Amino acid sequence: MSRNIGIIDLGTNSIRLILMKIDNSFSYKLLDEIKETARIGENMGPERVIKLPAAERAIQTIRLFQKFCRANQVDNIYGVATAAIRNAVNGNEVLETIMRETGVSFRILSEEEEAHYVYLGVVNSLEFNNALIVDIGGGSTELILCRDRKIAHLTSIPWGAVNLTETYLTTPVPQPEQVLALEKQIKEQLSAVPWLESARGLEIIGVGGTFRNLGRMDRKRTRYSLNLIHNYRIHSERVREIYNQLQNLPVEERKRVPGLSKERADIIVGGMSMLSKIMEHMGAPGVRISGIGLREGIFYNYLFQEWPEQIVENVTEHSVQNFMDLYQVRRSHAEHVAKLSLSLFDQLRPLHGYGLWERKILRIAALLHDVGNIVSYYNHHKHTMYVLLNSRINGLSHREMVLIALIAACHGRIDLKFKLQQHSDVLFPQDGNLVRRLGVLIRMAENLDRTEAGVIDDVKCTIKENEVQIECVTWENPDLEIRELYKKVTNFNKVFSRKFKFPKIEN
Repeated sequence: MSRNIGIIDLGTNSIRLILMKIDNSFSYKLLDEIKETARIGENMGPERVIKLPAAERAIQTIRLFQKFCRANQVDNIYGVATAAIRNAVNGNEVLETIMRETGVSFRILSEEEEAHYVYLGVVNSLEFNNALIVDIGGGSTELILCRDRKIAHLTSIPWGAVNLTETYLTTPVPQPEQVLALEKQIKEQLSAVPWLESARGLEIIGVGGTFRNLGRMDRKRTRYSLNLIHNYRIHSERVREIYNQLQNLPVEERKRVPGLSKERADIIVGGMSMLSKIMEHMGAPGVRISGIGLREGIFYNYLFQEWPEQIVENVTEHSVQNFMDLYQVRRSHAEHVAKLSLSLFDQLRPLHGYGLWERKILRIAALLHDVGNIVSYYNHHKHTMYVLLNSRINGLSHREMVLIALIAACHGRIDLKFKLQQHSDVLFPQDGNLVRRLGVLIRMAENLDRTEAGVIDDVKCTIKENEVQIECVTWENPDLEIRELYKKVTNFNKVFSRKFKFPKIEN
């Protein structure tokens, strides 16, 4: 029986809701998400009291979220509260009022629990071994050092984008002495974390609104060709450029910066200052942005609750299999096309010279080559390309996503030259040849299973001086498949400098 799950994150700066659907097949997807900048941690001051206007904004927002969940037939709502509620002397009292007024109960996460859920979100959606995960919130910053994908150390710094701004950046345009005092405070906090020294030079994986807005601003600056933020990488020099630009702008002008949310314009410098000092302290070459964090970590904890550890072994494979279920891919056909594609790939290695990475790309493209059928059978190869270019498959880089989309679409006819030019900022110069060669293999495999009955179990290739002879291992007459292959695959000679032919059938 399918289930709809709602997860509400009551943060210092914003309140966020995600709706997740779990199907009978155990596949899952994001149904919807809403965010409201309620600023429950606004003006708490040294007395650490959540003020009445902030509490009322939170109640109004959560009441709206509760109605939204009811309209979407949500089975369970899980509410969690982080730094502002955790640190407030009246935090429990506020949550009791929220429960009374909205019917939604919230659990206050400890610093360790918050970091753990952030970690679960990142480790189940990105491929990495050693990294420092940084989650810059409104009232705290979580630092999580990972070694071999496991948590080695974690700590929480009691400063985030909101309280840094309220404490130090009190003028519309930050003054140099304010920025210096703020950065001095951050440096002192970082110096007090003894294990950070061992993380020097490691990759930073960023979670939270500061990072998402940084990624969107950088994408606008570079005119990035993909509308993807998850797994987006930014070099440290570009981070410094954006930070310096924002420091010199008043809030009203920041609101006009392309890619920056107007609701975050007043606190972005506080958040960026934290990131800038962490990168400087660690000597990090850049940052990789995770679009997945605390809320998704709570979802993974729920989804994998029967597992010894709530961590998938292979992020990419898990995501691909989930994608196939969501898009109702005919598995027997997709897996057979993948099998035939890889058989051709392995036997033709002397002609293309590719290795394990390219083999992985081909396999995923073959498994997903028909996802566009969920839109329409007609031109489904083009729908496949669109779906893959506008979706997130966890574990894949943006270059890999584009390559897989183009290769998968090559089982039909596309304007490949145009698409290669469109995404030249993501692709490498040699990727055009890669797409053409692997695209031919998918088209061949697709037609070798034209009846989708597995008539041709495998192929045996013999590479000769001017041709490649292909023998079919089959349990039935494959005339239809071979006719379709000759008709549809016309560019084999162009990409491999040899013709192909089927001299005989092997039973």
